Amino acid sequence: MSAATDLHRSPLHDLHVLAGGKFIDFYGWQLPVQYTSIIDEHQTTRQAAGLFDISHMGQVIIEGPGAFEFIQKLITGDLQRTFDKGLGVYGHMCLPTGGIIDDIFVYGLKDTPATNQAGVRQPCGGRFFMVVNGATHEKDVAWLRKNVSSGVSIFDLEHRAAFAIQGPKALEIIRSTIAGIAELPRFAFQQIQGGAPNDTFWGCRTGYTGEEGAEFFGPAQTIVALWKQLLENGSALGLKPCGLGARDTLRLEVGYPLYGHELSENRTPLEANMEWVIKWAKGDFIGRAALEKQKKEGVKEMLLAYELTERGVPRQGAKVFNEGRPGGETVSGTFSPSLQKGIGLAYAPVSWNNAGTILEVEVHNKRVPVRVVKLPFYKRGS
Repeated sequence: MSAATDLHRSPLHDLHVLAGGKFIDFYGWQLPVQYTSIIDEHQTTRQAAGLFDISHMGQVIIEGPGAFEFIQKLITGDLQRTFDKGLGVYGHMCLPTGGIIDDIFVYGLKDTPATNQAGVRQPCGGRFFMVVNGATHEKDVAWLRKNVSSGVSIFDLEHRAAFAIQGPKALEIIRSTIAGIAELPRFAFQQIQGGAPNDTFWGCRTGYTGEEGAEFFGPAQTIVALWKQLLENGSALGLKPCGLGARDTLRLEVGYPLYGHELSENRTPLEANMEWVIKWAKGDFIGRAALEKQKKEGVKEMLLAYELTERGVPRQGAKVFNEGRPGGETVSGTFSPSLQKGIGLAYAPVSWNNAGTILEVEVHNKRVPVRVVKLPFYKRGS
């Protein structure tokens, strides 16, 4: 898709236009990259609260008596955590090679009546709400359907919207607008409205900025109304709409990965330095054998974090050197508004990944010294 008229538009699009949003093509979606400036929106989220349109992300309901076992086999995370603690589960869907198809969140309810493809209610089983990346939405749903087992129904939801509200004042604003969500613990969730899959409305205490907040997923009309209500109730506390630009600088400061950058089918969770997403004790899952083999043999390259020791802004693709020897490549880089310095994530030989090691990164055809650091780059109160 090249022409703006060919791009998907969020149900919140008209509100972005009224707010002065500046748009870009984001994987086939016309979305606001900023309203005022990236730095202003970044600082708004760190100091007050920001609203982020995430309607481009895929929303999938997986239901039925066999839904639990089906998802357990597909992801590296352990769904039992959902049932035992009422928390959402973050995990990777992997290929048999161990490469990452996508990183996803799953929120699940047990003993929920299921709906088959004909719309007929079935005996109680489980209802799971999966959120996938917009760039991989179609690929993810195809993978789910390719591997679907008996007793499972998959619903790729339509006419939906979603947004995140993030920041130190986010919970106060949520509490004044909609009941129940602000009181949930971190990573918990609530199905605010049940019924048919497309009618479901979810509030989830997760986020992508390192700040407190929540994400809301539901029918377009419901989400548009809630966006307006939150902005009205939160404006006095500094709540503003924020674009993709600030979302990227915020997530990078806290070291959260972005699919297509840190994560891809050519990289495994071990190479991404994210072994914590693999719950080895849960049993078998697609890609497990390859990951066990790689863990035993050892990875050759691993994701490392670095910060510039002098002025400069690294970008994706910037080469990384160790004592003049090339061997690393930046997958995400930016100027950190919170730290007032350049930061980046790069794949490089494992031996380079030691905090304090001095490397060099190429910025505007000049090699600039960088220091390897531990994630996160930024942590509230530090």
